[in-house]
Amino acid sequence: MKTKKEIIEEWTHKNGACSIDLKNKDIILYDGGLFGIEEKEVMRHKILGTKKLGNGYSEIIFSKKKTEKDTEHYITLWFQELDDTINYLVRLKKLLNELGYNTSLKKRK
Repeated sequence: MKTKKEIIEEWTHKNGACSIDLKNKDIILYDGGLFGIEEKEVMRHKILGTKKLGNGYSEIIFSKKKTEKDTEHYITLWFQELDDTINYLVRLKKLLNELGYNTSLKKRK
């Protein structure tokens, strides 16, 4: 009988594009696997502080004049790749569910 770790290693070897951390229940997607992660330099308004609101939340106060450089990360997914990406994630979900891991925020009955 194969252990969960062996089954996952076999699946990732066959399908690629990610690693699965069973201890932390994380799926790690790498640049160039399913997505190409790109970055660009942007200017963002500087955060001055926060203001408490009456309902218990906080509002972030931004400077109207001061800006600072920041790096923005994003992916571009072509329309033609959408079905393949969804199919990959569905296969991954099926594997995790078969191994007894919940992949939904909803509680199972």
